[in-house]
Amino acid sequence: MHGTTPHAIERPYDGCGKCLLGVRRLSRVKLATSSPERQREDVLTAAASVGAHIIGWADDWEVSGATDPVSRPKLGPWLRDEKGPCDGLVAAAVDRLGRNVVDCLNTGYKMRDEKKTLVTYGHDGPWELDDPADENRFSAAHRSNVGA
Repeated sequence: MHGTTPHAIERPYDGCGKCLLGVRRLSRVKLATSSPERQREDVLTAAASVGAHIIGWADDWEVSGATDPVSRPKLGPWLRDEKGPCDGLVAAAVDRLGRNVVDCLNTGYKMRDEKKTLVTYGHDGPWELDDPADENRFSAAHRSNVGA
């Protein structure tokens, strides 16, 4: 991330409306294409692109993408509102939210219904799942990334 200091992007919840949780997941940590470091950079870049900052990390390492996001050890408590306030989620890719389209859409709809932000690296701005075209792009992004 060029021109951004970690302190500016990673800081505690401050009620600014742009306090996002960084979401990272890997089934096997040794996969170089989706390494923790690469996902971290992608999440930080995506957060910065929408003027947001990271208040914490839901790092589910060695967790299958088939695990329902609400049941994941690190992300689940945030989705169940057990960890404190946040204004949304930011992930390196749609498929880091879940392996199947239903889990990804359920998480996206939860963010939409709660008026929270959902951002993924490579998508221009937050996802707008009330917009049928953006909803289709979200589904397509998931399908194109699964297995990558």
